[in-house]
Amino acid sequence: LMYLKMAGITWYQKKIGAYDQQIWEKSLEQTELKGFGSKPKKTGHIKPGLIDVDLVRGSTFSKTKPESPWTALTRKGLVRVLFFPFFFQWWIQVTSKSISALILVLYFLQGIFCREIIHMVPAACASEVVGPLCLMLLLGTVHCQIVSTESSKSPDNKNNGRPTDGPALPREVKLLQPSEGSRPASDTDDMLWEELLHDPDSASTGSSESGEEEPHGHNHSLPLPNIHQFSWLQACHPSKDRVSAIIWEKGECKKADMSVLEISGIILTRVKVVEQGMGYLIFGSLVTTSLALLPYCFRLAQKLDVSNLSSVSFQELPAVAIGPPCALSYAFFIITTIERVFLSGLFFFMMCVAERTYRQRLLFAKLFSHLTSARKAKKSEIPHFRLKKVQNIKMWLSLRSFLKRRGPQRSVDVIVSSIFLLALSFSFIICAQLLHSHHTFLDSETNWELMVWCGALMVFLLRLATLGAETNRKYSNASVLLTEQINLYLKMEKKPNKKDQLNIVNNVLRLATKLLKELDTPFRLLGLTVNPLICNITRVVILSAISAAVSDLLGFNIRLWKIKP
Repeated sequence: LMYLKMAGITWYQKKIGAYDQQIWEKSLEQTELKGFGSKPKKTGHIKPGLIDVDLVRGSTFSKTKPESPWTALTRKGLVRVLFFPFFFQWWIQVTSKSISALILVLYFLQGIFCREIIHMVPAACASEVVGPLCLMLLLGTVHCQIVSTESSKSPDNKNNGRPTDGPALPREVKLLQPSEGSRPASDTDDMLWEELLHDPDSASTGSSESGEEEPHGHNHSLPLPNIHQFSWLQACHPSKDRVSAIIWEKGECKKADMSVLEISGIILTRVKVVEQGMGYLIFGSLVTTSLALLPYCFRLAQKLDVSNLSSVSFQELPAVAIGPPCALSYAFFIITTIERVFLSGLFFFMMCVAERTYRQRLLFAKLFSHLTSARKAKKSEIPHFRLKKVQNIKMWLSLRSFLKRRGPQRSVDVIVSSIFLLALSFSFIICAQLLHSHHTFLDSETNWELMVWCGALMVFLLRLATLGAETNRKYSNASVLLTEQINLYLKMEKKPNKKDQLNIVNNVLRLATKLLKELDTPFRLLGLTVNPLICNITRVVILSAISAAVSDLLGFNIRLWKIKP
């Protein structure tokens, strides 16, 4: 039906466009219909020594994207969660047997058992059933969007994303080749890294000869990149473009010709050996525990006060928290507590994954900024080179673009966008509840739970925004290029005979500085968050709701949405 509608739109567009056509436009359409098949052609070649603006922008290193729009993926995710038993094998493929089995048990307990006995438990609250259900739907939808790139792959062609019988790999590329099973089934963001592990000359011809030499070519579970990607790979192949870099071995300074792959591999190794902090994982665990114990603490606080707290014995506390002793009550609260711990723990685990990814991006940016500093490069145990040649500048730009695209991108953006939208929804509900009845706002268990969720999500969003802004600042720091320009003037003073050559390099550095300023944009949380419409809705709706609530409390009008950011 949708295809028929689109065909009708196309037909009507051409119909109304025919009334506006002039003679020159009609003749142009006739030329387009004839085509260029009769034109004489000759073999051409792409200049491998040049760069495209895509290289500086980072779009040269394209990531795998889902074929379906996010609305279709959301619909599929909801269906696969609501009818979880019918898609059980699919969930096993994208997660694991143990996790899928545990979710299946929780699915039946949540959907059948708890729904039937909630009316028999006097102390039960509707949020204790609705909360885990909504969280399961959210987690399933987010995970379906993350693994959506796997749907375009054939299960028969999976071989860990490697060629079955490819050409011999260079020595430095073999050192960077990922080990067996190191790549998770749910993340396909590192496909370019695997493509870099093959000879670009043979890879560039793989798309044209795939139909004839499929058994001996690349594994076709990975989509072939475009020709611009391969042209750059040929230009930056380890056997061609290299930079003379300084490395330190046991305190001794040595020189070596290194490629982009070798330098990036050393930086990747340094990032991997850095110990990751456990602070936000512990914070997520504390919030998960708080959410699990919140219903019991709320009922205790409602039925007890400071005056009679000492008169209640420890054995009587369970009866106060969950009501009269009953097998159904105990079963209900045990099941809901397990669901809240497991599902909220999974969501905070995903947020910790996003935080760790942002932290690794910052480490990549820091080590990249150390490349042109001898002291920092020695301290970080990475290669060091100066931007004293045009070729060095090209390698520096290539390395900058490659490191910015390294690691999970789209999958983490999905997690961050879900955090943002969830925090936005909770903030709106809290503001609406405050406007409705701010005197009895704290008398609701749901409001307390929303405040805990909103506070935890805001902490993670603030952390992600801080890390992202710092990463963007490291990559956009113009002081590195300005310092290299000063070094060029110092070399001109010492070597006047090379003034013309150094002037060329200086001009290229100036152009590179202007180009980076032109292309770089201020950091914003990726995914749906960068949509201007959502940003404006967030600012107007949330700030207007907060303004109304504060105005009601203070007695005079405050219009926060008119404050310019």
